[in-house]
Amino acid sequence: MRHLFIMNPHAGKYDRSQEMLEKVRFTMAGRREKWEAVRTTGPGHAVALVEEAAQRGDPLRVYACGGDGTLNEVVNGAAGREHVAVTHCPMGSGNDFLRIFGQDAGRFRQLDQLLDTPQTAMDLINCNGRYSLNVCSVGFDARIGFGAPDFKKLPLISGSAAYQLSAVRTIIKGIHLPYRVEVDGETMPGERFTLLCACNGRFYGGGFNPSPDAMPDDGLLNFIVIPAVSRLTVAALIQKFARGEIGEIPQAILRQGREMKIHCDRVSAVNVDGERVDGQELSIALSDKKVQFFYPAGATWQGARACKEKACMVK
Repeated sequence: MRHLFIMNPHAGKYDRSQEMLEKVRFTMAGRREKWEAVRTTGPGHAVALVEEAAQRGDPLRVYACGGDGTLNEVVNGAAGREHVAVTHCPMGSGNDFLRIFGQDAGRFRQLDQLLDTPQTAMDLINCNGRYSLNVCSVGFDARIGFGAPDFKKLPLISGSAAYQLSAVRTIIKGIHLPYRVEVDGETMPGERFTLLCACNGRFYGGGFNPSPDAMPDDGLLNFIVIPAVSRLTVAALIQKFARGEIGEIPQAILRQGREMKIHCDRVSAVNVDGERVDGQELSIALSDKKVQFFYPAGATWQGARACKEKACMVK
């Protein structure tokens, strides 16, 4: 088994790559397995590092030491490679995919908790050729996400606060655009839409919880379609959307399926795990490829479902 630690020095508000390197050295000391730690130099570098390391063909575990964007790049390099497994050592401001693990999410910060641990084949979303482990979205929320970095650099502004400030600015500019939308061949009603979302995970955007029942390994995606709403309505919508109360939004159309097709009247930005994909004809679909994801022993993403199953077993 080889271990590759990919560190993004630009994740978070300051460079923590040296701190992470020291943790890696301490954790791997005394182990006979080969390991390497590399700092990324720019967009796409993590993808290339994983692809290059995977070509050797022997079992490889890759640690994405950064934010959600770093994890996304590592996943894109490992997609479909059964001998490569990935995990996330959070150094970013959002670290949204890990929130699916609930109280166990904090254990991913401890490297010793990630060694000699179980792994599971997770589903992936394919958005016009780019893979997503967590959430893809188009519309109002994507514009909020891509505007958040403008505020993250301000003093005393956390990741969540940056998204909130970006939301206010986006509401002022306009909240819906014309799209033609299909989910598994079914045309969605309406000509203008506020938000379109495909969820494999449950959290994004600094903690928003659009799909509390999404399961990353069930072979289905959870689609959320919200037609055009007013500025007055969107304020209440955001609150419910953030709290995982999508079922209480009367305008929301919810589907489980495999593919959402979107035709835009202009080139539009898609949020792919925080990364940006631009297109006018968009396909957001369940991929045939999966990614092996490893996690601390005993950790679970099953949430309330696991608790119910345990209760049934006790009965």
